Amino acid sequence: METPIMFSEDSGKLPLVLTGAANKPRGSARTSDGLDFHASGFVTRVEGVWTKADLAQFRHFLNLRHLVPTDAALMSSLGRAKRKYLQSPNRLFLCKAHPCCNACSFDTSDTALAAASRMAGLPISTTGCQGQCKHAPVLSLRIGDRSQMFAHVATGEDWLAVRTFVRTAVQADSLMVSPGAAEEFLHDPVHEHSKPDAHLKPLRFLLGHFRGEGRCATSGYTFQKEVIGTFEAGGRFIALRMAASYPLADGGKDTHRALVIVGPKSSSGSITGRAYTDAGSICEYEVEQREHILLFPDASPDHTRHWKRSRKLLTPTNEGFDERLEVDAGEGFVTYYTIPMRKIGYL
Repeated sequence: METPIMFSEDSGKLPLVLTGAANKPRGSARTSDGLDFHASGFVTRVEGVWTKADLAQFRHFLNLRHLVPTDAALMSSLGRAKRKYLQSPNRLFLCKAHPCCNACSFDTSDTALAAASRMAGLPISTTGCQGQCKHAPVLSLRIGDRSQMFAHVATGEDWLAVRTFVRTAVQADSLMVSPGAAEEFLHDPVHEHSKPDAHLKPLRFLLGHFRGEGRCATSGYTFQKEVIGTFEAGGRFIALRMAASYPLADGGKDTHRALVIVGPKSSSGSITGRAYTDAGSICEYEVEQREHILLFPDASPDHTRHWKRSRKLLTPTNEGFDERLEVDAGEGFVTYYTIPMRKIGYL
């Protein structure tokens, strides 16, 4: 691995790689404005530190655009770009080079970006090409010394989802926050395989924050349930944190909590789940898909009865999803309880 070129802004010295024949201009250099524009995208792409190979690729990029700056001019431009890149603790960088500028349909005027900056809680800068043109439009977020790229942020709705994530990340001073609606725009230019798994697409309705009141079919007994569904491990799995509160005769509540991790098997792509309960039990099961319904075995309720089988069915709705538990005493499945879960937002 090459040693990064650590540019010293005070010494004025150039790395050895830039001496010799490379100093000789091979054409007319344009104004520093054009060079600074491209340098801003380059510095954002390499997160402020570049190698000899990176610099050689950037020179080739400039040559294709008929920009042949002297070594001194190039390093001066990169120095300005790096200072701006590190100017504030957090910053969002929006690519305004082609094709990104033509691919986005939301307002990127100075006025609109100033308003977006206030909403997100950090400065927003426009840059030259960030090197991910086939994923246009792209943006890069820096929180301290950590970075996250976003790709295919094309519409106003996409832009709002990213800004909402950015605001949450700024408030937490961390990129380890739930991406919510911005999950599909997270982009890793190094590991492009880490996109959300296609097999999980039918389960996307489980993403978000949900609340509902359940009702037992026979007794009319009611209880409350809350579920938070998030993508995890780069979109490879869905985690469901849940809590159900059951009223007691003395006026108190009996609350049960569980964590469910759902994901595809690497061999077949079939969906499997693993549930962890606050009682210490672990349950593994296969998730069956029937049209728009997810169906899987579940623990039997009401331990005073001897049910032969139990299963849970989840059906997406416009408001969230409906959950239904069915039990079988030996004569076929009947409904034990139903819960209409309503989405109240993302976390």
